[in-house]
Amino acid sequence: MLSTVSRFLALPAVLSGLLLGLGCSGSASGTGLTCSGACACSGSTCTCASGGTCALGGGAEGGAAAAPPSNATFDCTSKNSCNVSCGTGCTTSCAGQSQCGGTCGSNCTSTCGGGSSCQLSAGANSSVTCDGTSTCTLSVGTGGTVTCKGSSGCEVACPEGGCTVDCSGSTRCSVACAVAPVDGGADGGAAGPATSCELQCAPGAAPGARKTCAPGSTCSC
Repeated sequence: MLSTVSRFLALPAVLSGLLLGLGCSGSASGTGLTCSGACACSGSTCTCASGGTCALGGGAEGGAAAAPPSNATFDCTSKNSCNVSCGTGCTTSCAGQSQCGGTCGSNCTSTCGGGSSCQLSAGANSSVTCDGTSTCTLSVGTGGTVTCKGSSGCEVACPEGGCTVDCSGSTRCSVACAVAPVDGGADGGAAGPATSCELQCAPGAAPGARKTCAPGSTCSC
């Protein structure tokens, strides 16, 4: 699991390196959205052209990198190679045998379908869906939910605990729950116990029903 997560963490840097020198081919005035590669932005949405390689996210302000945009929509839906950087409240879509990687803050919604490969990190209270024959390597924050459907495969890391993974159909799922105690509150109290994770396997699959994964453990079905 650690080697997979390491590869996942390295993906945005690799894709960004591949895109250096391509320049910005799309932006939406006043929104902070830009895209490099075969893509274009309009309003709060950036879309990667069919078969294109794109980096979607914040642009530059005064020569310095801008903060990742929030409340934006990113679409990579047809044999794309995409790296996404987004703030809070974003919606990302990866489909049509695309390869997608990147990060999103809290309260994000991400989908990976159509035989795509996705390596994504989403913050607290985010929702990620992996469908069809897609493969998903994910990291989600506390309160996050992952839904794995069809014949997809989901490998989920939940570093802080408190996430839920729901598997149906003939999916293959695993969740690595929190491995360290959660820090104490602002009042200087002692560190509390990490929060467990929940894994719901498809009916008839081992281990079958809903399973509570203790902090520091990995559960699968």
